Amino acid sequence: MTPMIKANPFSLLDTVPKTHCRSKNWAPWLWVLLSLFAFRVFAQALLTRFDIPLLPNFDRWHSGAMPYWMLAMAQIVILLIMLWVTFRFSQNRVIANPRFGKFLAVLGFSYFTAMVVRLILGLTIYPESRWFTNWISTSFHIVLANYVLAVASYHLSHWIKSIRLQLVFPWLAYPAVMSGGITLHFALSNGQQHPLVSVYFPVLLGMVLVTLFEVVFPHNRSWQPDSAVVRNDLWFMGMIQGILPQVIAFLFILALVKPIQSLGWSLTFVWPQRLPLYAQALLMVLIADFFRYWLHRAAHKNRFLWRFHAVHHSPERLYWLNVGRFHPVDKTLQLFLDTLPFMLLGVSAEVINLYLVFYAINGFFQHSNIELRYGFLNYLISTSELHRWHHSRLPEESNSNYGNNLSIWDLLFDTWFLPKDRQVDDLGLENRTYPMDFMAQLKAPFISKLDTYS
Repeated sequence: MTPMIKANPFSLLDTVPKTHCRSKNWAPWLWVLLSLFAFRVFAQALLTRFDIPLLPNFDRWHSGAMPYWMLAMAQIVILLIMLWVTFRFSQNRVIANPRFGKFLAVLGFSYFTAMVVRLILGLTIYPESRWFTNWISTSFHIVLANYVLAVASYHLSHWIKSIRLQLVFPWLAYPAVMSGGITLHFALSNGQQHPLVSVYFPVLLGMVLVTLFEVVFPHNRSWQPDSAVVRNDLWFMGMIQGILPQVIAFLFILALVKPIQSLGWSLTFVWPQRLPLYAQALLMVLIADFFRYWLHRAAHKNRFLWRFHAVHHSPERLYWLNVGRFHPVDKTLQLFLDTLPFMLLGVSAEVINLYLVFYAINGFFQHSNIELRYGFLNYLISTSELHRWHHSRLPEESNSNYGNNLSIWDLLFDTWFLPKDRQVDDLGLENRTYPMDFMAQLKAPFISKLDTYS
């Protein structure tokens, strides 16, 4: 007779056979949240001794609610607890306990709500209060709240699947997060924070929510990444999506925008600046997507361009983080048909920032491993339901759905593809020996006959 395994309702760390739980599936996302919080702790500690040009000064990180030495001790204790719990998840040794999960869900949701309210009050009623307006501190509190909610989602995973939320969620997740992110962007834009806060904070929140949704409502469990995949995609996200666009934009302004301005020339008359902000952003999406559509289509038809674009098609499982997997040459070409021309036309920062919020959140969902339903939105937006077919291993399926943010150009030029009777089966390149790590993929386009032409 097999002995019954009794779970302690107050312990995360009950050991069970691996066949009885799937806690390791949650581990990659716990590591991401843990890494974000660890960055805050160590960056803040370094700023007490050094001035680091790339980071905000120490006062921007510290709300002053308690002495720093006391805050640092509390942060170290929290970090150690997070490390302990995350290691246990990685070892597949956490037994699901719905009672404990409900407690964590209430705690995490209350914590999350309190920090969002803190942010809103800082933007409205208490703009002079350092505690309320310290957005860096607030954002990392939200990271901690989402860590608690991630742990709670594991303990409640079987319970969640048994309620009607599973039927409603696939239809509401995308419009709710997208509308919430844009609303938050406008709220932050009207505050006294740095303009980039209105971009990064909604994007960070969307990133965290999509991560949690992938854990709780996965479309395909076999697509859940291991630590090696996450590590490589973090390199792509940081270097290619984070640093490279900033460098290219700086050089573009220095080499082209500034010289044109110094000559007294202006192209601002071309852009309809008197239109409402949302109308300008919509026009920017339409125009940018038109040019990106043809670049993307050319990248699948031209052998030279495909060598670089093949990097993006190399993953054999889709999840939100590999939306950033692009070769730097491919990404640079995209930038020259995306935001850079609009900078030259004098499109305002407010319009470009709104575009970037939509671009980022839509991209997270587009690549996500979440069970979603879009309905009529498939005829407007480049959704995950469409984009999965674009990553099919079969060229006759992947040579479709080229839209970056929108699907209307695919409809207009007859490349829209969404079968109703089946789901995409196999992802990636035909060449299964294509290298997968970051440095090897930077070199891959320059190796003859390595890619498989689609």
